[in-house]
Amino acid sequence: MTPAETIGSDRIAGLIDLAPIDIDDFSALRYLYAKTLIAQTAASVSDEQAAALIRLIYSPAYTDLVMEEEIVGAWLDGELVGSAAWHPGREPVGIARLGPVFVRHPRFGIGRRLLAELEARAHRSGFRQFATWSTIEAVPFFERHGYQVTSRGAKAFAPGHLLPVTFLRKDVA
Repeated sequence: MTPAETIGSDRIAGLIDLAPIDIDDFSALRYLYAKTLIAQTAASVSDEQAAALIRLIYSPAYTDLVMEEEIVGAWLDGELVGSAAWHPGREPVGIARLGPVFVRHPRFGIGRRLLAELEARAHRSGFRQFATWSTIEAVPFFERHGYQVTSRGAKAFAPGHLLPVTFLRKDVA
């Protein structure tokens, strides 16, 4: 990124309001997830897999999954333009599990602000290790923020549909 682009992205990131997502925001959240996930994975999933992802995002079961997490939204003039979520890991104990970072407008610092906010919340809750998964397209974003690839695999998101993902981890003091 050039110095001029950095200044522009910092200015836009500064206009973003971060706030918790609650059930009243789920419609906007589903729209954000559907648009960004398909855009981010266009090169790595088939049309059939993309359709299955959309069905999952709009299913009642997805609401149950989302409600298990603490979600932070990035709002710009009342529009949800990004989100990220975390929850305490089940196994092994002591690891905060971060969900994917969804951003409608990449390269403007929105994802950076969301990730920093999640890490701060998890850190205040006593976590010193963060783990996440991402599509291959987002791996460089996490690596720029100190995450290291631990493995590659797939996540089942619907019967017969696997999403290729990379698992990453970060230790903090």
